[in-house]
Formats: sequence, C-alpha cells, structure tokens
Amino acid sequence: MRLGAIDVGTNSIHLIVVEVDPESLSTSTVFKAREMVRLGADDALERGTLGKRAMSRAVEAIARFVRLARERGAERIRAVATSAVREAQNGKEFALEVRRLCGISLEILDEREEARLIYLGVARNFPIYERLACIIDIGGGSTEFIVADDRRAYLLESVKLGSLRLYDAYLRGDEPPYPRYPQLVAQIHTLLEPVARRLREFDCDVFIGTSGTIMGLGMLDAAERGDRLLNIHGHVVTLERLRALQARMLALGESGRRALPGMNARRADIIVAGAAILIEALGGIGAREIVVSQHALREGVVIDLVQADSDIARRLDDLRTRRREAIVSLARRYQSAGLHERSVARLSLRIFDDLTPYVTLQPPDRELLYAAALLHDIGKFVNLSAHHKHSAYLIRNSPLDGWSQAERETLATLVRYHRKSQPKSTHPEWENLTPAHQDRIALLAGILRAADGLDVRHQGRVGDVRLRFGSTAVVLEVDGDDDVTSELAAAEFKADLLGKALGRTVTTRGTAAVRKEA
Repeated sequence: MRLGAIDVGTNSIHLIVVEVDPESLSTSTVFKAREMVRLGADDALERGTLGKRAMSRAVEAIARFVRLARERGAERIRAVATSAVREAQNGKEFALEVRRLCGISLEILDEREEARLIYLGVARNFPIYERLACIIDIGGGSTEFIVADDRRAYLLESVKLGSLRLYDAYLRGDEPPYPRYPQLVAQIHTLLEPVARRLREFDCDVFIGTSGTIMGLGMLDAAERGDRLLNIHGHVVTLERLRALQARMLALGESGRRALPGMNARRADIIVAGAAILIEALGGIGAREIVVSQHALREGVVIDLVQADSDIARRLDDLRTRRREAIVSLARRYQSAGLHERSVARLSLRIFDDLTPYVTLQPPDRELLYAAALLHDIGKFVNLSAHHKHSAYLIRNSPLDGWSQAERETLATLVRYHRKSQPKSTHPEWENLTPAHQDRIALLAGILRAADGLDVRHQGRVGDVRLRFGSTAVVLEVDGDDDVTSELAAAEFKADLLGKALGRTVTTRGTAAVRKEA
C-alpha cells in the first residue's frame, strides 16, 4: 500500500510518498519533492491575508504534487496546512480553491495537532527509546516544541515565531549591520521565555531539531567543518557553533550568504531569523547541542494515515511492543538486564547516532544494535569462557516473539563478534553472508565492541560519548563522573573492528564535562 502526504507550510510545500509493508508494517520512502512557494510572504502573516499570487503558486504546486503522488501509486493522499493558512482570514477560501482545482481536501491544522504530527514523524524515524526528547521544529510562521519519549508526548507547544515571519517584520530590505536585529532577538526572547521555563522543568536528555531552517544550519555547519555527509540526519550542531555561524552570517548581506558552502541559496535571506530562534531556544532551555532530523510533519501525516486504520495501528503497536518485550525477557531469563547492559545500550546508540551522517545506517540497524547490547552477555549464564559464542547460540535457539528468523540470525552474528577475534572467512556464520551484510555486521559489531569497552568495569562510569569524525581518524570523546582511564583504554583496545569498518584509526579522549546518564 502506498500513501502520500502534502505539507503546505508557510515557506515551502513538501510531498512524500511512502510504501507500507503489509507484513512488517514498516514504511519506506518512494518519492519526495519540495517547492519553496512562500505562501506567507509579502507581509501575509502580518496582514492576516494570503496574497493572490502566493495562493496561485501554492495551488499549482499542490496540483502538481497530487499528480506526482498518484503517478507513483499513492492510494490515499492527505494534505495539511500550517501557520500561514491557519492564521489567514482567507485560509478557508484557499482550502476551497485547493479542493476545487486539485481534487483533494486541505486540512488546516491547529497548533497542537501540528505539533502532534511532528512528534509522530520524528519519533517513528528517530528512535528515542528511554530518553526524554525535546523536539524543535522551526517553520516559516511558527515554531513547535514537543517533549516526548518513544511512547507519547508530554508537552505540545506552538509559538508564533517563524523564519519568514521575523524576516518580514525585522530584516527585509536591511543590510549589515542589521539595525533591527537586536529588536528581533528581544521579541524572540519575550515570546519564548514562558515556554522555555516549562521546558526546563522536564530536564530533557536529547534535543532534536527538524525543518528547513535547522537542516540548513546543519548543512552549513557540516560544510564549514569539512564533513562529507551522506545525509544531514543525525548531524549534531552545538550552540557554540551556531552562535559563531550566526555572527558570520550577520556580517554578510544576502548575496554574501548565498556564497557560503552548504547554503541553500533560496533560504539565504530568512536563515538568519531562523537561526536566531534556534539560538535563543537552546540557550533558554539550557541545551548545549541539537541533533538534526530529516523527518518531520509530512512523515507524521503518513504515520497518522496508517494509524487511522485501527487494524494496522493495532498490529503496528503490538508488533513493536512484542519485539521489545521479547528482547528484555530473554535478557532477564539469563540474568543479563542490569546496569552494564543498559549502559552499553545507551553508549552504543550514542555512537550510532553520531555516525549516521557519515555512513549508511537505517532505523532497523539501530533497533538491532539496541537488542544486541541488551543480549551480548547472556552467554555468561552458560559459561564465562567464550560467552560471546554462547550468547549467539542462545539467541539462535530461543524464541523471540516478533523477530524473523533472518533478524535473529543477524542478531546472533552481531553478538558473536562483540569481543575476542574479528570476523574471519573460516567462520561459517561469516562466510555465508553477502559482502554488504558483512559490512553491516562489522560496523554494528564495531560499535558494540567500543561501547562494551566504555563500561569495562560494569559500573556505568561513562556518562556520555561523542564521536568526532575526521578524514583519517575518529575520536571518541568520553565524559565520566569519575576517573575513566580504564574505560578509555578498554574502548580504544576494542575499537579495532570499528576502525576497520570505517577505514580510520579510532582513538579515545576524556573530556572535562560531566554528563548525566541518558
């Protein structure tokens, strides 16, 4: 079954077509398209009325996207509109025009529904697991804040601060030194402070950013650092680098910003306003960095379409719960679900997330790594000696509800290589794998080995690990609440397979910062 979603935003209109697997209920993207229409331009947000030319551009884009979605087999298409249409006096008139000329209904989302759909899009494509996440989505007309874990959202907030809205109000027509920029920052601070106060109370573990503004800032940061990303998903941008980047952009006019490496030329005018929102938001919340997510509202719309079918939704939720409970149950059966296993799982996922922009990794790989981290030591129940082999045997021969035979075999092979020798052609489980599958296992097992080393004393001393990816070397920067010399040495010793998989030397380095456990 193929489903389509059209996101009619204040700045851009997006289309996504996905295929839903009827057996596993997983989704894969078939087609994506975007057009920067700027429906909220020309002071439309301030006037509260959409301009006729902007509406005409938008209707043409929506009609084209409907045609493209149907050509690619979309059985159902859902179109939604956000801030610009929501606030416009003629928003309903525009929706009627879309229905008349495009043949589909345009649903005008309220603030909380928009935030809820953003949460769905991010959470289902960026597994959060036990962490409490703060999701920030900066649009052209509004910014959404969501606090959630992988089960539900606890806070949904929308603020009328957007990159296009602020650009029109404070920066349009100005050049450096942008005399009205301090007023723009003051307005952001005033509107964000009540929300930031509530967000600080949640003490979130991870901050995830989505939207064109945040993705654009991530691309600029990556280009400046010389990072050659396969995609921007998972890239981490620090608040310190955002402030430095903003200072550099403010010193340039729009034409100068267009020449910056990594800059989307069509976003060069409004990105300064969007960056100001993000900087003030992170500073107000007390966050030091944000992780970029490529997935947002449009993916959430598709997921919501799937969940609208009660049978599919029930099967999807049941399958996800069954798979996790099966892993935890097996770990507990062999007395292997304690602090060490949870620490290795947390650190493995941290390394995985930092690697995502540089290597080909998918959400199912993250779930597989998480399961392997919880199960890697179950073989100790049989015998401490060669327990990696015993762990693999138990996984192959134990029931794992919701996991296919192929997944169990992959999981067993991954656990087999979490310690001792690297994979060899003489190993039957390795010899039978395709080269692509061997590369996948080597990378995931390399991550697991390094994370296992970071908890070599089984005391959870490492609070966090951050990966610095270079052209010839990778550095694991480790934060701990005590002396972690042993953990640094063990991780570097066990990073042999990870280095081989990445084609780089892997070293470790302790940092002065103290991080709390995620």
